[in-house]
Amino acid sequence: MRRLVYYTVMGPCKWVQLSLHLIRGRSYNLYENEDGSDVILMVGDDIYRERIPAHSWVLAAGNQVFRAMFQGPLADRHKKTYNIPNDPKGFQNLLKWLYRHECGIQSMDSGLITLQVAIQYLCPELAELCVEYITQHLSVSNVLRVLQDIYRYCPSHQDPDSNQTPETISTAPSAPNLEDFEEIPQTYSNSSDTRDKKTQQYERSQHTIHSMTQLQDLCDEADLRDPTACCTDLFNVCLEIIDRDTQSVLASELLEEIDYQTLELILRRPTLNVPNELPIFQALQRWSTAQCKRLKFPLTQENRRAVLSNQLYHIRFLQMTNEQLQQTATLLTAEEFNYLSARISGHSLTTVPHTLARHLSVMAKPRSHSPPGVTKLVTNGKNKKKCNSGKKKYTRKELMLDIVSCLAVIFD
Repeated sequence: MRRLVYYTVMGPCKWVQLSLHLIRGRSYNLYENEDGSDVILMVGDDIYRERIPAHSWVLAAGNQVFRAMFQGPLADRHKKTYNIPNDPKGFQNLLKWLYRHECGIQSMDSGLITLQVAIQYLCPELAELCVEYITQHLSVSNVLRVLQDIYRYCPSHQDPDSNQTPETISTAPSAPNLEDFEEIPQTYSNSSDTRDKKTQQYERSQHTIHSMTQLQDLCDEADLRDPTACCTDLFNVCLEIIDRDTQSVLASELLEEIDYQTLELILRRPTLNVPNELPIFQALQRWSTAQCKRLKFPLTQENRRAVLSNQLYHIRFLQMTNEQLQQTATLLTAEEFNYLSARISGHSLTTVPHTLARHLSVMAKPRSHSPPGVTKLVTNGKNKKKCNSGKKKYTRKELMLDIVSCLAVIFD
């Protein structure tokens, strides 16, 4: 009776706010706690896996993906153990955010891993905190690694004219497949299934929630925000560092470890700050050597050219002198070298090597580095305040779910 009187005096809005505050207070102490846990999350891969107790009502109240998993039309109410194929550290930080509105990022590695998980589980607030931390700790020594990760989250920056195939274009991680959250099997009854792992993953991916628009049936459109939106500024900051300190970036060991798409992104930039094209060629030669070693290829000119594909022709050879061109002969064919040498010397040849024909216009353009203004990560003050204070805007559906959960807690 006192609860009903209190509800009448306070009004429904304040009662809901108080109820949600009580839920958050209780969930704070439930983090990494077996008390009241109704699901077990097995996080990691076959090599290393962690067992994490969790409370489905806490996760569902704070995240659309978990809400679909536990309360959506495809949810299995009787399932208790779920397989989570994510990095345990990044997933642990996601749980800490959902339970306590705290973020456990303490290193660049942790920030990048957590950012990937936050994007995959459509948690824009946590993604913004990760991007803020990464931006504050960005330097010449780690910019290539950050760029490679951020490039996947900014597909709009990928060049449609590049020679990438749909299979090689990197994209941001989609929301996890609901069918992947399955119980850990103890035995394998179907031993006759000889399909390879990639085929099975492709078939499962047909039911994956690939974009935010496919979640509109699960929650309000107004509550959906693109978790990759905050990555654009960080992506631009990475490019500015590379443009400003090009020679230091190209000389770093990380350049030999980046993937093909990230290397191409750097080579195609017309604003690299280099005195001539030799530092770029030398970096490209180092990458081709490392790639041949990774693929266990003999270190021959043919294999180096094969792993580089068209990357070699992003170098502005026609901006070199003949002395500089001599140092690039290790990757050029005799026909290519003779033609480029003649062009640099001012001779006009009628026969153009077919490998150079469509790249000559780019090779003749000088790189023009103009120091841009430093782009700072623009953080909306209101959103930042909202993240730090733990407050969030609730939609009608989410309010109803939280009210039901709150009443269940109170009357228990």
